[in-house]
Amino acid sequence: EAEEEEEEDEEEEEEEEEEEEEEPQQRGQGEKSATPSRKILDPNTGEPAPVLSSPPPADVSTFLAFPSPEKLLRLGPKSSVLIAQQTDTSDPEKVVSAFLKVSSVFKDEATVRMAVQDAVDALMQKAFNSSSFNSNTFLTRLLVHMGLLKSEDKVKAIANLYGPLMALNHMVQQDYFPKALAPLLLAFVTKPNSALESCSFARHSLLQTLYKV
Repeated sequence: EAEEEEEEDEEEEEEEEEEEEEEPQQRGQGEKSATPSRKILDPNTGEPAPVLSSPPPADVSTFLAFPSPEKLLRLGPKSSVLIAQQTDTSDPEKVVSAFLKVSSVFKDEATVRMAVQDAVDALMQKAFNSSSFNSNTFLTRLLVHMGLLKSEDKVKAIANLYGPLMALNHMVQQDYFPKALAPLLLAFVTKPNSALESCSFARHSLLQTLYKV
């Protein structure tokens, strides 16, 4: 009798083991069926979005995250091309963001000034030459971020307009700049504004240039 009981116990144990083995398989199948839906939700798959296959060079992403004149100069002679490559120029909001970050480090020191102007040229030439780029939306959003135009979405205006005004002063003189945008820009730069008044030299320079455009 004892032997029979032992055999029965062994059989029961084997059955339990088999049941335990089945569960992970079912779980695995559940995971497999869940993965396709996850892929569909992933915005990066199957999209012909202009995403670079290589990750952004660390220096460019670092500069765009925390802009400084030193970081811009450290990028070297290819800085302007790298920044333009890293920016989705079909999206006016992203172009505004990149423009403001680049222009925020503007200095009258020749090396920095030229690096900023080169980067602005590469970025804006690529944007304005793109058929999908909406120039009016770009200028409107730029004015909002500069605090010169009110918007329904609460955008925190940048504190110092000196760099952006000096960069605009350069940009509006270039062939790639759509001259049709000049009157709109002029209208907002002439309006009374405390942030503009604190940058009277840059504002005056831009106004003089815009009158000639």
